[in-house]
Amino acid sequence: PSSATFLKSGTKRMAAGVRMECQSKGRCPSSCPLCHVTSSPDTPAEPVLLEVTRAAPIYELVTNNQTQREATMSSLWCSGTGDVIEDWCRCDSTAFGADGLPTCAPLPQPVLRLSTVHEPSSTLVVLEWEHSEPPIGVQIVDYLIRQEKVTDRMDHSKVETETVLSFVDDIISGAKSPCAMPAQVPDKQLTTISLIIRCLEPDTIYMFTLWGVDNTGRRSRPSDVIVKTPCPVVDDVKAQEIADKIYNLFNGYTSGKEQQTAYNTLLDLGSPTLHRVLYHYNQHYESFGEFTWRCEDELGPRKAGLILSQLGDLSSWCNGLLQEPKISLRRGSLKYLGCRYSEIKPYGLDWSELSRDLRKTCEEQTLSVLYNDYGDSKDI
Repeated sequence: PSSATFLKSGTKRMAAGVRMECQSKGRCPSSCPLCHVTSSPDTPAEPVLLEVTRAAPIYELVTNNQTQREATMSSLWCSGTGDVIEDWCRCDSTAFGADGLPTCAPLPQPVLRLSTVHEPSSTLVVLEWEHSEPPIGVQIVDYLIRQEKVTDRMDHSKVETETVLSFVDDIISGAKSPCAMPAQVPDKQLTTISLIIRCLEPDTIYMFTLWGVDNTGRRSRPSDVIVKTPCPVVDDVKAQEIADKIYNLFNGYTSGKEQQTAYNTLLDLGSPTLHRVLYHYNQHYESFGEFTWRCEDELGPRKAGLILSQLGDLSSWCNGLLQEPKISLRRGSLKYLGCRYSEIKPYGLDWSELSRDLRKTCEEQTLSVLYNDYGDSKDI
């Protein structure tokens, strides 16, 4: 019944940008107390059905320039559910999440990726993402990085350990980041953030997750990277030298001192290097007795068993690579920022000046990284 009022006055002042059609859906009785228009037998009040037949941009619906500007700004930066106040969004009461945090300003999702320049080593990876925030609505104050060790190669949801670090509080502040170091931070020209993650285990699957955090405490949608670290690095030249040394100790009469020297040398090698010592020994000296047999013969079953048990510590994949005729050792280097502890206030953080600001508390240093190349260099 109240639509009768609109029927009388609304038809004289149609909203710009919307076309409406009115259809009769019955009449109000003249005795209806809710009708604001006096009905008469000739012109009874009629309720109407409004149908929007054309969608129009919001700026076409208003004629006042100030209102038009406010509506446009709200649509651009606050999803149309809040007002732009200086460089932030004041959200409507309906634009809050279940956690009580405002949701009207879209929070950009940073996309985590492996570095395209620095390849993973057996104990280290380099991760990157682009820092991005709109000029109005959202202020990014931190990033959270989670590291998980995956225990099931088929099911990446099964993890053994989990570490979560704050980029601002834990990494660039130098507070507790011996295994996570910034390699590159934003400045006026570049927006890339590059992070070195160390202390990883060889031949292991890790999942890294990144969130952006704004000044209200809200987190962005997560971005994941899953990486499997390469097999343990071996120095093949050193392994061949040790194989020659063991042959000389075992050759001829072996004194108790020589037996102990051979035992101590082999026990301290670790599984990867021991595999290569066995390989080189059998390649050159198998005619004098196979390596495992010579160990048992010279050192006795107990000591030989302690040494040879290390051979089973590697995966079949790494065992296969360690049977390659040639394994070369390659050295690389990474530049990073070594930061001493300092108080960094995230709410006063200027990302475009971060590179300049960190020069006060961080020094550029170089990290040496080792890699193995398997097979002849001409085949790589």
